[in-house]
Amino acid sequence: MKKLIFSALGLILSVLVFNSCKQTYTDLMTASVKTGGILTPLSAVPYKLGGTPSFIVTVTIPKGPGIVSIDVYKSYTGIAEVLDQNVSVGSANATADASVSITYTYASLTAGLNMPADESVLTIGDAWTLRYESVMEDGRKVRVGPETTITVANKYAGFYQCVGVFHHPTAGDRPINEKKFLTPINAVSCWGPAGDLGSSGYLVRFTVDPVTNAVACSKWDNYDFFNEAGVPSYFDPADGTFHVNYFYVGASGNRVMNEVWTPIP
Repeated sequence: MKKLIFSALGLILSVLVFNSCKQTYTDLMTASVKTGGILTPLSAVPYKLGGTPSFIVTVTIPKGPGIVSIDVYKSYTGIAEVLDQNVSVGSANATADASVSITYTYASLTAGLNMPADESVLTIGDAWTLRYESVMEDGRKVRVGPETTITVANKYAGFYQCVGVFHHPTAGDRPINEKKFLTPINAVSCWGPAGDLGSSGYLVRFTVDPVTNAVACSKWDNYDFFNEAGVPSYFDPADGTFHVNYFYVGASGNRVMNEVWTPIP
């Protein structure tokens, strides 16, 4: 009998506690939450040394709570962040999708960051980062997750179709027709596979004279390369092609490569 009484009492108490919890529950997670401030900036830009006089970063703003302006912060590899500028939006996104465009030059990218005036000394692979905060109509500042990365690149780097001839002193000539990639080293130099020997680790370095566009062919990894005497090697800025004539010394004589590298869009 006592077991029945205590069981009934326990059931009554459980119901009372459950109902009490239901009546006093407060949504602490979503109460008074404010939304807005969403931005979608351009995610990445290659900054090609000597080939990027200016570029535009576009920030799209979906329709939603009005954004008065955007604070743009910038940093560079190894250099602390600074406030770059405040861009007006004027709550244009309150009635429809909107966007703003920000134009950058090397001078504006480096302002306030204590960077060198000569961009050619920058290290390939280093980058600027643009971070954004939305300034709302009610005065709030909302930090935005997406950022813009502006990576230092080389204007010669990329894929090329390489056509030419490999001249062997005893085995004769071999045609070359390969897709190759020039990997940047610095502002004026790249390395790539030599002749048709790329799979064997023969890598050649091309260094472009920024004034004359003459190309010096030299050692990059394991083998010494030299410009072929009497035959010019050069970069043609009109169409982006490399015309290179170079060789390395073998036991039976020089292995000579005459090539035209045409950029692949």
